[in-house]
Amino acid sequence: MRGWREPAGHRNQRPEDKRGSDRNVRQCRLDEEDRARTENENTRRVWSGGGRGYPSENGRQGRRDDWRAESSRHAGHWRQKEDGTHKESPKSPASTAKVEVVIASLAGVPLLGPEEMPCSLPIASLKERMRKARPGNGVRILHELKELMDHDTLAICSPASESTLNLTAVLTKTYSVVVWGESTYGGTAAPALLEEGVLELFSSSGAFAAIKEGGAVVAWGHGAYGGDMGQASRQLTSDVTTVCAGQNAFVALKKNGAAVSWGNASLGGRANGAAAKKLTSGVTSVKSSGEAFAALKGSPGEVVTWGQAVSGGDSTSVAQQIANGVVELHSTRGAFAALKQDGSVVAWGNSHNGGDSTIVSEQLSSGVEHIFSNTTSFAALKEGGRVVAWGNRSCGGFLGSSAESLASGVIAIYSSGAAFAALKSDGSVITWGRPGHPTAAAEFLARGGIAVKTNGQAVAMVLESGECVTDGDANSGGDSSKVASQLRSGVTALASTQGAFAALGENGSVVTWGRSNLGADSSSVASSLERGVLSVLGTQSAFAALRDVSKVE
Repeated sequence: MRGWREPAGHRNQRPEDKRGSDRNVRQCRLDEEDRARTENENTRRVWSGGGRGYPSENGRQGRRDDWRAESSRHAGHWRQKEDGTHKESPKSPASTAKVEVVIASLAGVPLLGPEEMPCSLPIASLKERMRKARPGNGVRILHELKELMDHDTLAICSPASESTLNLTAVLTKTYSVVVWGESTYGGTAAPALLEEGVLELFSSSGAFAAIKEGGAVVAWGHGAYGGDMGQASRQLTSDVTTVCAGQNAFVALKKNGAAVSWGNASLGGRANGAAAKKLTSGVTSVKSSGEAFAALKGSPGEVVTWGQAVSGGDSTSVAQQIANGVVELHSTRGAFAALKQDGSVVAWGNSHNGGDSTIVSEQLSSGVEHIFSNTTSFAALKEGGRVVAWGNRSCGGFLGSSAESLASGVIAIYSSGAAFAALKSDGSVITWGRPGHPTAAAEFLARGGIAVKTNGQAVAMVLESGECVTDGDANSGGDSSKVASQLRSGVTALASTQGAFAALGENGSVVTWGRSNLGADSSSVASSLERGVLSVLGTQSAFAALRDVSKVE
């Protein structure tokens, strides 16, 4: 690993009691070597026995009746009584030998020890002890420049020439997850998975996924939405850096550039054929259109797609145009748009949701600097502040009477689910798209609003002052009068299900309202939502909150 320096804790070793410690360390190593030889010899006996050479369920196929007696001559693990029964022999020196251990941070700050510990102590036990002493922190243990794995023991890294074993601990911030709502769609999960060690949280329409310490992924919720990782779990035990969520599937991006998908196979949960081969390395980012995914290999680079064909999983019609030179990917629910290095744009997928840009193809051939999207339309911002739009005409895909005002001077574009708002250099705001809540929400954001969330039946908006206001169907969250006092100030973010809202306060608390069976009833976890929450996500009927344990202990 480049850039690592030997931690301060490794310098100035103590010379005291060196002879005794050396003896213990050497004994540990000899016993480890002897155990390894014994296991190898016993393994060869299993596979060289009679029959077809495959071990049976109890692992004894092909062994002779005196297999334990033979094993005892090598490892001393078993002794045979005169009556033919067996008993375990006294513990070997490897299990009793000890070594003095000191653990320091990368900066050389002592974290643990000096303390005498058994050479047989697993690194996993050492990590667990440090986690309990420092809630909310993940731990990696290094010996010199090598990271030690959970299954390693102190014996394999004990330096024979030193009286003290100096280790380095790298602490990383980790979190816990609190869930509530309909259990089928992620409202319940195994506590052991989420109590600690979580780094990031993601959600599809019916399941959640989390990256844990070390880059392992866990998922829960409805299997058809990615709650069951299936065979993909074998590739998700480490080194995952981020996850892209679709409606019915997830894609994990690993350190080596591999993209691993799971969930509904036909809606992006499985890549096949040529796409699968291209996803084994070199992927730098992934986007979802809801039922399909697009991966960018390099920047600029080529695009690889899979999933529902009509939603952009089939990109054969534009294959040559996205084979190279793409720098960014954007999506609506059903289509993709690729921004190329030369300033041109390529779109594909559902024609009604922005997959067909033929009508504005000349305007998208050069000069595009940024792409924005809502649920069914795209808007491109060109040099000089000109706006070009395509997709669902009634939801922002057609500029209409606003075209002249959007021909120049636009510096930013904001979107709601079915409308856009453009902020111009003179401070004016121009809106287009579906009238009512959609255009009002887009304008609200353009004028400095903090957050807007809709669940299809109601809308919630967070003002600059931190107050949350609501409108729409009363039962689905449009009426927040029961929690109004908690929403008057300090709200920083919103999440929603199909019929409820959750508001995150600046003090780390969470307030819920709407339909109780869709996540509005958080009474079962109320004490866990009083402080320390950093973010909240929702599926169609459940919520999950990422919580900083160190702030609530």
